[in-house]
Amino acid sequence: MAASSSELREEILEIREDVLEYKPGKASSCPERVVFPENLYIGIFGQTGCGKTSLINSLKFAAHGRLRRAKWLQAATQEKAGGHTMFRRFADITKNIFVIDNRGLDEPNTEKALTELRAQLDGKRGYGSKVVWQGEKDEDELDTSDLVLDQPQTGQPIGCAVFVFSARHDIDSNTTGLTEVVDFLHGHQGRYPVAVITHVDVAEKDHVETLESVLRVCGVSDIFRVANLTDGKAKLEDLYQLSLLNLIERCMTDGDDTLIFKYYQRMEEKRRDEIQKILKEKERKEEEEQRARELEQRAREQERMAIEQERRAEEDRRKSERSRLDMEYATKLQEQQYLFEMEHERKRAAALEREMEEREERERQREARYEKALREAEASKQEDLRRIMAANRSKDSECKIL
Repeated sequence: MAASSSELREEILEIREDVLEYKPGKASSCPERVVFPENLYIGIFGQTGCGKTSLINSLKFAAHGRLRRAKWLQAATQEKAGGHTMFRRFADITKNIFVIDNRGLDEPNTEKALTELRAQLDGKRGYGSKVVWQGEKDEDELDTSDLVLDQPQTGQPIGCAVFVFSARHDIDSNTTGLTEVVDFLHGHQGRYPVAVITHVDVAEKDHVETLESVLRVCGVSDIFRVANLTDGKAKLEDLYQLSLLNLIERCMTDGDDTLIFKYYQRMEEKRRDEIQKILKEKERKEEEEQRARELEQRAREQERMAIEQERRAEEDRRKSERSRLDMEYATKLQEQQYLFEMEHERKRAAALEREMEEREERERQREARYEKALREAEASKQEDLRRIMAANRSKDSECKIL
């Protein structure tokens, strides 16, 4: 059952009050003391001509219930078919809610587009640099990836990503590469993107419903149908104001949840860094211990080698000493053998000499005995002759006597 005009108006006023009083952290609760930033930044992304800038004007109108034309952001005319925005720019919805307008994103799933999207989500893009989703790098863009700059980043992290789709565009061109972007945002922000279908007041209802079904298949669950302020439409119906306020309220909740997710993500990264640091410290200590063990083992090995060298040197010394002693002993034996042989030769010579002397002595004694025997024989012979002669003389005497 459709709400009455008064109920619709009452709901608008209630949500509008919450929107105007919103500060980051107010739309969600967290058990831990998360430090929320001062402002919520909503990123607006979409194809060229989908009505992103006009959507911002409509959001400002819905948040305050009015918007002077002088406060409108410049949007492309219908004849130009979009493409007015070339640089990132931001606009205030409330004193604590800001939206960031972007250049048209026609191929969101390219590597360069995702790189640029990541940089914007992380607040690493300012508001004066030209947005380049595809193609070569801008010639005027300086590569500072390897530089450490004192100047802080000029952008702000995006708490809620809103993708804008025009109900007047072809569905296939509207959703090309969307699934990859949805998965990327969910992994990077912890939230699925919010989708806005614009121009629903001038498009066929079946086309809007088909587009919404396709968006849900791509993974987008929060889809808001809105009509934008245009040159011919300076005010918005309550139904569209409510849808826009619901969109802002959804962004408030998603922004807080994203900030909480980023907080826990940082805590997890910090925990991982601490674990990594501990692991590196442990690895460093293990490496130091390993090096110490290797040094100790090397020292022991060197000591063992030194001992082995000393042992071998001592063994060589002993061998040398034994060899010297053996040589001395052999020399001594040779000397003793020589002396023995000399003594033996001397003794043999002495024995021969004694034997010769004895032989000569025996020969002398034999000669002496022989001579003695000769002398004795001669003496005996002489004696016998004398006796004979004496006898003969005696006989002669007797004869004479006779």
